[in-house]
Amino acid sequence: MTAPRGHRLVDGVDVDAVAAAAVACRGVTGLEGDAAGPAQAPVVSYLPGRTVAGVRVERERVIVQITAEWGVAVPELGRCVQAAAAPHVAGRRVDVIVARLSGVPSERAGVESE
Repeated sequence: MTAPRGHRLVDGVDVDAVAAAAVACRGVTGLEGDAAGPAQAPVVSYLPGRTVAGVRVERERVIVQITAEWGVAVPELGRCVQAAAAPHVAGRRVDVIVARLSGVPSERAGVESE
């Protein structure tokens, strides 16, 4: 069962649209809902009967926390997520946090055997 469209909004922000826009950016492999650091709130939006991990709406900003693909330039990726999310955030600033990297090569991969 899907929630009615009005239940996608958190303080005027369509959090589902923000999440979809972020994961559509090349180099984003997913969204992360865990807290960004000690004593910080999880990056999650609460809707009736469900949550949207990786998007948190605050008074002046929307935080989008992602998993990024190894080898992608983080500043470029951040700008892509900001631009993609901007039409859906009701005029708020978009802050992007890279919480994890996926596809990280093994530390031992470049080490030759002796």
